[in-house]
Amino acid sequence: MTERMNHRILRASIAILALADGVLHLLLRFILFRGPPGPPPGAAPGGSGPSPGPRPSPFVLPLPDLFLLNFIGYVVLVLVFWFGRRWLGRMRWAVDGVLIVYAAATLAAWLVVGGPNPMGLGYTSKGIEIVLIIALIVHIWNILRQRGIVGRVA
Repeated sequence: MTERMNHRILRASIAILALADGVLHLLLRFILFRGPPGPPPGAAPGGSGPSPGPRPSPFVLPLPDLFLLNFIGYVVLVLVFWFGRRWLGRMRWAVDGVLIVYAAATLAAWLVVGGPNPMGLGYTSKGIEIVLIIALIVHIWNILRQRGIVGRVA
């Protein structure tokens, strides 16, 4: 009974973490690109000369679109994670793998952009992603252990 409850808590935690990161990226989209006019976040107040403006995105799509797609991607992945047991059966661990890659790609993209941290939300998002990846690894371990693929840890 306790193991089953722990499994449910872990699954709920994974869903909450993934959705929290998606919502945080949606929030960043509005904070960074829909806020009041002024210098870009992190610019020194009263700087001399014209503001250089936001750095061009190194990605195919502009950052506001990527933030929105990040939110949508997490919502879709959480739905598949939550209902994938029925759809995927024994391959449900693959959803965990996709979520790990998704969170890691988001973290890597943040590093490529230069690790911005407007209002502390960049570090908060990366912390959520790291905890999410760890929770997903534990979830995969539990699934494989239940199936007898991984031996029990003494």
